[in-house]
Amino acid sequence: MDPAQACASHGWSIITSASTNSQFAGVLAGFVFTGIVMLFAMRGGRYTQALAVLSPTFIVLGFDSYLFSHVTGSGNDGECARVWTDGMFASGMLGVGAAGVVSSICWLLAAHLDTHAKQPQLADGTGQTNTDQRSELGQPDPAIVNLPRIAAGMIYGVTVGICLLLAMTADRYLRLVSDDAPRMLWLWIVWAVPVAVLLGLAVLVLARWRRRARRQHAAENKTRTSRVRSLTFVVYGMLAYGLLTPVLAGVIASVGDHWWQDPGPQIVMPAVLVELVFATLLLVALVLAAPPMPPPAARRHEPNGSHDGIGVPVPTQPDPVDAEVGGAVDDHSGPRAQTQTA
Repeated sequence: MDPAQACASHGWSIITSASTNSQFAGVLAGFVFTGIVMLFAMRGGRYTQALAVLSPTFIVLGFDSYLFSHVTGSGNDGECARVWTDGMFASGMLGVGAAGVVSSICWLLAAHLDTHAKQPQLADGTGQTNTDQRSELGQPDPAIVNLPRIAAGMIYGVTVGICLLLAMTADRYLRLVSDDAPRMLWLWIVWAVPVAVLLGLAVLVLARWRRRARRQHAAENKTRTSRVRSLTFVVYGMLAYGLLTPVLAGVIASVGDHWWQDPGPQIVMPAVLVELVFATLLLVALVLAAPPMPPPAARRHEPNGSHDGIGVPVPTQPDPVDAEVGGAVDDHSGPRAQTQTA
């Protein structure tokens, strides 16, 4: 029998999918490295935060590509539980790396909106304000008005989707190591994780929507503090996750063959915790650390800035997130704009 089919769980073989996942992780790592190089030329708090998230994401995806290739090369291993355990660690790293890429895109979208809002207002030759100027005056601009919704949909949707996929992988893993007779309590715990994430994100979206509708500035300050802590946690957490998970996978895979005849909790529990629980904590932290992106019309009511006579925000203090993770804060949120005088 084909080794990949022999190690399949309910018709799905992690060995067969490992080569594709390895290539996918490698391609993502290449794009992330290119983005890091390009961000070195950018100046501003938002770009700094995107760089802070992309750096550990590159480490996670790079090691993940190797782990999946290791699973592919272990196709002839007679111990399917050992191959699946390596695949569990690799699956968790792929989920965290993909979420890190999406979170970085959200930071770049926020930087784009900030740069657009700070462009000077200059009338064209006909004395009319162009599309960019109308958006700064609070008038809807179809080209950018939906960017915040796109960013929110990306970060929330990807987080829920990744949690469901990780739970499905953990379910198949528990069924394989227990000869298709897992304890129902374990399966309930596994599927309770994505359900809890889905409910938590729904409550978070509702709370943020109500807070924005009431414009509770005091609550917004608490949200900024939470965002600072979440971003700091997720940056260092992803770095530790990307460095320690391959080490743990290597240590567990090196134990004797007799450990894999009937894998006990000392092997199964670390795999499930790293693949599902720890990865989910980082995914939730990425959501909490996502930058706020109000629509252009709402930028006139920013609590941490003054405004000129026509409602264009003039920042007076930096975002606490910029000072916490980014170190030195540049007064410009994007590339330095050049103004022209008639």
